[in-house]
Amino acid sequence: MTTIHLTKTIQSVQPRYVGRFSCTGAACEDSCCSGWTVQIDKKTFTAYRQAKQPLLMERMASQVKRIRSLASDAKYARIEMQPETQDCPFLEEKLCSVQRELGEDKLSDTCATYPRKSRVLGGQHQQALTLSCPEAARLALLAPDAMDFVEVSGKVRVESVIQIRNKQGLSPEMMESVSLFCLKLMKVSSLSLWQKLAALGVFIELLTASLKRGGHAGVPALLNDFDTMVSTGGIADALSAMMPDYAVQATAFSGLWQIKKGRKNSAVQRSVQAMVAKGLGADPITNLVTQQQLIDNYRSGVQRLPEALKPAPYLLENFLLNEMFSEGFPFAEASPYDHFLKLVTQFGLLRFMLAAQCNDAAQLPDVDQMARTVQVFSRKYQHDADFAKRVNGALKNSGWDALEKVYRFLRT
Repeated sequence: MTTIHLTKTIQSVQPRYVGRFSCTGAACEDSCCSGWTVQIDKKTFTAYRQAKQPLLMERMASQVKRIRSLASDAKYARIEMQPETQDCPFLEEKLCSVQRELGEDKLSDTCATYPRKSRVLGGQHQQALTLSCPEAARLALLAPDAMDFVEVSGKVRVESVIQIRNKQGLSPEMMESVSLFCLKLMKVSSLSLWQKLAALGVFIELLTASLKRGGHAGVPALLNDFDTMVSTGGIADALSAMMPDYAVQATAFSGLWQIKKGRKNSAVQRSVQAMVAKGLGADPITNLVTQQQLIDNYRSGVQRLPEALKPAPYLLENFLLNEMFSEGFPFAEASPYDHFLKLVTQFGLLRFMLAAQCNDAAQLPDVDQMARTVQVFSRKYQHDADFAKRVNGALKNSGWDALEKVYRFLRT
């Protein structure tokens, strides 16, 4: 069979940890082939139908189904998972039989590129990894230099590179400038992490308002003025009077966590979710917890979280930086402010899951467990686009999308 998916060598900007990544294969503790819908592009589907290997022919005929409701070459078909285990039917001893029998170029775009994300923005190739992969999460979260940005040469599949076009009336070059400014803001050493997010919210609110007025030409001046405000300490002074609101945080993020805590969980996912429930004080039989227990246990856990994070104090910051870079923040949603809301709710929900596991002062989670929690969080919550839209919609409908209320989700 001929090569159906071409690759090319490019120079790309990426966090340092990306170059250290290689798939752990059969040793992976939470396989990317389990529990997800794996979409197949049209070229791959056609190649599968032409395959002559006896091992694959029957499974390809029965387990690869056309998606008739979509007229898309990228989402032309899907692999039906094993109903009992939710595993991919092409796994043999945790290794891909398609890659072994047909070669890497016969993998679908989804299978070949995961966990990589590649795009071109303002003429610059950029690549990051999604942290729903256990090895990617460990590399991104547990090394102090993981989020240093470097330029390297490497191969990418041509179809997988996303070309970013004009958005919000801004050119790709100006979008790149805004994205870099936001990353720079998240690395300001004089601000704590919640203050960085709060400052980011102020900037994004100003940016969104300016773009709605058609003030695209004023964006460079906005970047400069806000940079001055941060460097002179004006932002930190304005945020100093804010107080923690543990009741709001515990209630809001517990509700979000409950939505998907029990759906199609692998063994690793079940383990993390069970530890969260235990830390919240949930009854082992009924899985229920009173409102006051929830608030008290979250408060004690979130106050112990810095102690647990001492071996890797950059873990949460690295998580945020990776998500912002990999998604081209703040331009992946309907508006920059919508993207900010999504980032805040993801941060708050992840912090909630980590804090719950810190409720027992005698047995704080180690950094490997916290990296595992980030991976499960990403797997369960971040990869569900509808979940993020529902959350943002609920915030808007309830009036909790106003920046002064969003602040209540941040400080601990």
